[in-house]
Amino acid sequence: MTKFKPALGLSNNHLQSMLSSSGPRKYFEKRRANQLLCLAKQHIITTPQGVRLEGFLSRNNTTTPSKGLAVILHGWEGCADSLYVLSSGQKLLDVGYDVFRLNFRDHGDTHHLNSELFNSSRLEEVAEAVKYLCAEFGGQHNVLCGYSLGGNFCLRVANIAKVAGIQLHQAIAICPVLHPPTTMAELSAGFPLYEQYFVAKWKRSLIKKLRYHPQLGYGNALKKLKTLDDMNLFFVERYTDFTSRDEYFEAYSVVEDGLRQLAIPTTIITSEDDPMIPARHLKHLHQSKWLSIDLQAKGGHCAFIKNWKFESWASERITQLVE
Repeated sequence: MTKFKPALGLSNNHLQSMLSSSGPRKYFEKRRANQLLCLAKQHIITTPQGVRLEGFLSRNNTTTPSKGLAVILHGWEGCADSLYVLSSGQKLLDVGYDVFRLNFRDHGDTHHLNSELFNSSRLEEVAEAVKYLCAEFGGQHNVLCGYSLGGNFCLRVANIAKVAGIQLHQAIAICPVLHPPTTMAELSAGFPLYEQYFVAKWKRSLIKKLRYHPQLGYGNALKKLKTLDDMNLFFVERYTDFTSRDEYFEAYSVVEDGLRQLAIPTTIITSEDDPMIPARHLKHLHQSKWLSIDLQAKGGHCAFIKNWKFESWASERITQLVE
């Protein structure tokens, strides 16, 4: 197993986490992912339940047959063009995989596609999308990768892959949300910039949703909600089928028995200094021969920026695992 060693000056977990999806990394990562972006073709997937999800397929244009399909899932309020998605997508394309970057409902520019709001318990539509993609575009070795909340979805899809007939052969989750109540508590009580960041992004997304679906009618109430706690309490009670916020969080937790059905090789890559997802919850995961933990001392949240070119060790680690 390779070890992550950040360059001098890049050890701080907050700096790592913020560089994951912002700052000067935008310039470098978009240049490095030029081939991935140039080859990308938009697809709208309609699940059997009528949910529409958008994504982008980049097919390997070499003469060598593709090794398979890599589906990548972004984090909460990220999108298919998030920098960590582009980084791992380009690396996987480089080693011979076709790459599909999937947007969750209400992420990216997809707020018009479905009338109901996104929430993290909506596993079925993501699983159905991955099942379709593997059947339609897959090959000998199909891989599902996910970051943060996307890592959580990745683990849950991997958990049901065999019983649901999804042609997945491997799953890799980077800094996945393990125990949602703890992650929300860390965001609310930790470094203030994180909560401010997610409140602002979530509000922008919800306002955008209202432009297409004004019947949802939460516009005036949204102005009064100031914290993640406020927003979760309001939206869980009124816009989900759950009776409480705790019940909702439990619906997408993966600790205890959450991964008991795993039957494909699955790896979690995470760090001891992740400011949002405490590593202590790793010991509460269901013990399985299919599950491997790649725990690094440093790396922040979904970052693992190894040098001042803002290159990602995690993207390279993913290619090592699939190869």
